[in-house]
Amino acid sequence: MRVSLRNQYSNFLYNLQSTQSRLMELNMQASSQKRINKPSDDPVGTARVLDYRSSLSAINQYRANIDTATGWLNLADESMLQSSAILTKLKGLAEQGSTGTMTASDREATAYEVRQLFSQLVNLGNTRYEGKSIFGGQKFEQNAFEEGLMVYDEDGKSLGLATGAASRSIVVQFVGNEGDTATVGDAAIDCRYSSDGGKTWTTGSVGADGVLDMGGVSLQLPKGRVLDLSPETNTNRTTGSWLTVAPTAVYKGDHESQSAVVYTAGGLDVVAEPLGGFERDVDVVVAASGTDLAITVSAQVNGSPETWTTTMPDSRPLLLETPYGAVRLSGTNLVGAEFTVKSGSTGVLQMGATVNAEGRGLFGGDVMVRVDEAATIGSGTAFTYSYSTDGGVSWSGGHTASNPAAGAPELLVPGGKLVLSARVGTTALAEGAQFVIHPQTAAHEVEISAGQYVQLNNIGSEVFGGYYEHGTQPAFGDSAGEKNIFVAVGKLVAALENNDQQGCAEALNSLKTSQEHFTTQLASVGARENRLEVADTVLSGLKLNETERMSNIEDVDLATLLTELANQQMSYETVLKSSSMIMKMSLVNYL
Repeated sequence: MRVSLRNQYSNFLYNLQSTQSRLMELNMQASSQKRINKPSDDPVGTARVLDYRSSLSAINQYRANIDTATGWLNLADESMLQSSAILTKLKGLAEQGSTGTMTASDREATAYEVRQLFSQLVNLGNTRYEGKSIFGGQKFEQNAFEEGLMVYDEDGKSLGLATGAASRSIVVQFVGNEGDTATVGDAAIDCRYSSDGGKTWTTGSVGADGVLDMGGVSLQLPKGRVLDLSPETNTNRTTGSWLTVAPTAVYKGDHESQSAVVYTAGGLDVVAEPLGGFERDVDVVVAASGTDLAITVSAQVNGSPETWTTTMPDSRPLLLETPYGAVRLSGTNLVGAEFTVKSGSTGVLQMGATVNAEGRGLFGGDVMVRVDEAATIGSGTAFTYSYSTDGGVSWSGGHTASNPAAGAPELLVPGGKLVLSARVGTTALAEGAQFVIHPQTAAHEVEISAGQYVQLNNIGSEVFGGYYEHGTQPAFGDSAGEKNIFVAVGKLVAALENNDQQGCAEALNSLKTSQEHFTTQLASVGARENRLEVADTVLSGLKLNETERMSNIEDVDLATLLTELANQQMSYETVLKSSSMIMKMSLVNYL
């Protein structure tokens, strides 16, 4: 067999390139200490490594979320512990004020300290983490609370908020012959007020519009309210009608009180948007009053109907403040509009329909509902619909809604149901009409493991109480008002400044109950902190396990690599030497 120089050269190049390539591959592995540096090194191993990297990336993100949530909750824990210490001190001061041994000057001196502690509570309620309010729900950018003035009557019942600023509480007495009464709105009503505990009094009057101005502080009394009059010689606050203006805090953050609007009369273009924490159903009727609007508001309070009437300019948009929340009204003609703000129901946005719609249930997020075939409410013929919980990306179809001749269609969806009813004779549901059940959400949750979430913020009104920004009733409502820290402390301030021993005792009882509720909220924060700690421990172990398994596939065995690298280096040098010796052979060497 004849071996040509060309064959020799080709074999030389092949052997040189082969050994050099393997040597370079081993050098790359030695440099990166990875067995897999490109997909062709191990296609199956590469796929597994990419899966592990994706899993590790998710674990790192979960742990970052846990770190953020831990920061929020640790700060909330510290703020609430300080608040609890202040409440304990306030209870001691209230107990002192409720004893008969304290004089008026003693109670006044104590009131100064209580006011400072009240301001410190407000500051703690406005605590921020990385510039974000931790007690404001999802309204992170603004303070959760703002100091304000509340008004309550001789029975302790709230009459809303006063406007203005006052450094001391104010007591108002409605003056007249004992046994006489006066109705707000009929005519001016004489009164007198004192801001120094009754030492001096200033005369005033409630105008026909229900407004009482007290030199920088004004309040609006509901028209139709009946006041019992008493002479100026009367100092017993159980006789006649009395008002007290005391400090409180107004909650400016988010809340989770649900409410929906059901219209019973008026044009289809009238839109009522509820604002504030409605705790009971409120009926609203809008009528004409000359060029203005006469608006009647009614609600069931402790089993009895109560009605308020107010006159407002016919402007757009119109903000109607009711005792339990506000309603923003818009539309071409509001006269004749009648609707009910239903507490507990969830608001619904409509696209392609103008019927009454409300969500009933507990919804964790937006739910979209689509009518798949044209229907008429109350026709007795069922219709089909679809729903989506991911913003319309995917739909679950083929669902059937009952449509009774007497009743309302109920469309079952995750978390509850969508209830539809006719509005001002409008019963048609067009094919493709969509509804979005849009719950009010204040909780801000982060994912700490696959499908597991934890709330990192807190809802200040549920922790400290106070008054909602819209509405004249304090948070927690009439049935659970004793949980309201800011109301209890405000009443304690007023009782001390007005030398009211009985008021101090009542404030003490409220503070005891509110601190019990506050302790429950503090326990909730602690429980979430413990959960984060456990979740982080689990993720730490999972990360170690995933990293080890990925290393077994991806990383190189260093001892084996160094041995193979030395052998390959020797092979490469051998190829070079032998090839050079062979390529030197020539007939000239034998001549």
